[in-house]
Amino acid sequence: MRPMNRILVVLMVLAALLLSACGRELPPAEEQIRALVTEAREAAEARNLSALRALIADDYSDAQGRGKDDLVNILRLVFLRHQSVHLLTRVQDLRFPEPDRAHLTVYVAMAGRPFPEQDIGLLRADLHRFDLTLRHAGGGKWQAVEIDWRRPDRGDLPF
Repeated sequence: MRPMNRILVVLMVLAALLLSACGRELPPAEEQIRALVTEAREAAEARNLSALRALIADDYSDAQGRGKDDLVNILRLVFLRHQSVHLLTRVQDLRFPEPDRAHLTVYVAMAGRPFPEQDIGLLRADLHRFDLTLRHAGGGKWQAVEIDWRRPDRGDLPF
């Protein structure tokens, strides 16, 4: 095969791959939840407590008996202790047991300064695993109704 033909074949294969990737859209609910994770990360980095409060359902309750106000107070304490918050997030295991309910695991690396993603192995950060239950609140919005968080096991780490 001549060099020009090889280049054309490679370009055609790349074009086919790109077109097939563009044709696949995430389900709307999955897009909404991924957007919620991004929104929460941006609000936390901006230390915007009211934006984070809006992402928590009024009837929030977790296994430790904490309610929405308790969770907001924990966030307030984190912001008092950390004047600068930078996060790297990874969504894992997103599933929908019911159309208006979602369960997902989000791994979060938290540092006091910005970090490039390619340097994650060199990062000094607090790592956390969040297991969330979300409820569709209408209008494409989802809210947390329960969150369990802990340090991840070594086998968990997606970074």
